[in-house]
Amino acid sequence: MKKVKIIANPISGRETALLKVTHLVKLLSKDETEILLNFTHEEGDARRFAQKEDNEDLVVCCGGDGTVNEVVNGLYRSERKKPMAILQCGTVNDFANSLKLPADVKEFYKMIKKMNTKDIDIGLAGDRCFINVAAGGFLTDIAYTTREENKAVLGSIAYYIEGAKEILRGKVFKSESLIDVNIKSDERSGDEKISMFIIANSPSVGGFKNMAPEAEVTDGYLDVILIKALEVIDLPELVSSLFNGNHLDHKKVIYLKTKDIEINCKEDVAVDLDGEKAGNLPMRFKVQEGALTIVLK
Repeated sequence: MKKVKIIANPISGRETALLKVTHLVKLLSKDETEILLNFTHEEGDARRFAQKEDNEDLVVCCGGDGTVNEVVNGLYRSERKKPMAILQCGTVNDFANSLKLPADVKEFYKMIKKMNTKDIDIGLAGDRCFINVAAGGFLTDIAYTTREENKAVLGSIAYYIEGAKEILRGKVFKSESLIDVNIKSDERSGDEKISMFIIANSPSVGGFKNMAPEAEVTDGYLDVILIKALEVIDLPELVSSLFNGNHLDHKKVIYLKTKDIEINCKEDVAVDLDGEKAGNLPMRFKVQEGALTIVLK
């Protein structure tokens, strides 16, 4: 690697990203690698940095799921098939954890020195990409409402706590919380009444390591999970099966693998891409096979 571009969110992970980048720069400097260091300050910065052609040999993304999403969008939109390496620093880091990417800087440095790359799938939601998940409905706004200090201290447990609070308030059991959708895909089409939908590219979503246990980033498919209307009696079994990864056969879960699915809805339902709000339904979701080159262990 002669030239490495680093795109980092300096406040990610309670500013651990800044410490990690400093450590990584020291290691790369010993190899006399040219380093292009880009710190994000506002939404869109990471995407813009990734889009710019600097003749770099590698793009390193240092931050949480939102920063990773922007970098992926920048690389995809500019049609720059540059290898990308993820140095995780956020609260949950679902995608990085699903691929067992190192969080330790020295281990990360060893990984990028070997430059073992692989072309993986990403998802396209309307005109925006997602690397890990697209979701909507009940509980999907928890990432925005959970306090930053709680996320920094508790990590993904902070999301579980907020989710439990919402469930105890009983909103999920009320009819006004349900979404009337029409789905169109080769595998399944029709009207459904759901509380939420998840379209996953990797197994790990929202801190649940096996939310989409059959998902693979190289299989050319997106894994779709629709949660139907829930009753109080459904919760213990569903929550238990979620932690065990056995929920796909639950009576309140609709599951399918698809390359292309359209979800229509007359209501104003926000769509979340990798933890960031990105428009509303209706929306079409498609897999982009092998669209991203990523560095793996």
